[in-house]
Amino acid sequence: MAERMKSYRTNWTNILLLCGKCARKMDGGYGEDGGDTLRSVMKTALKEAGLKRQTRLIETKCMGLCPKNAVIAVNASHPGRMLVIPKGTEANVVLARLGQPVFLGEDARAGLTLEDKAA
Repeated sequence: MAERMKSYRTNWTNILLLCGKCARKMDGGYGEDGGDTLRSVMKTALKEAGLKRQTRLIETKCMGLCPKNAVIAVNASHPGRMLVIPKGTEANVVLARLGQPVFLGEDARAGLTLEDKAA
C-alpha cells in the first residue's frame, strides 16, 4: 500500500526560477565586481530587504532559451513570461522586473520601491 501524501506549509509568497545552465555559462558577471552569480546577489538583496523567507530562488535545468551573456529568469506566478537578465544588471532591478519589488536604502524609510521611483 502506498504511503499517505503529506502537505507542508511554507512562508513563500513568491517563487523565482533561474536557469542554472545560463548561470554556469556566465561564471559570475553580477555584483559590484562582476564576480558573483545572479542567484547570490539576488539572495543578498532579498535578505537586505527582509524578504528572504518569503521568496524562494530555485535554479533549474535549461529553460530552452539560451541568450549570450545573460541568464533566463521566470516568476513562477507568471510562467508565460521569461526575463533575459544581461550580465551586470543590478539585483534590485531584476527583482522588481520579476514582480518582487524590494525597498532600497533611504527609500525604505520613505516606503518607496523601485516601481514607485520609476513612476
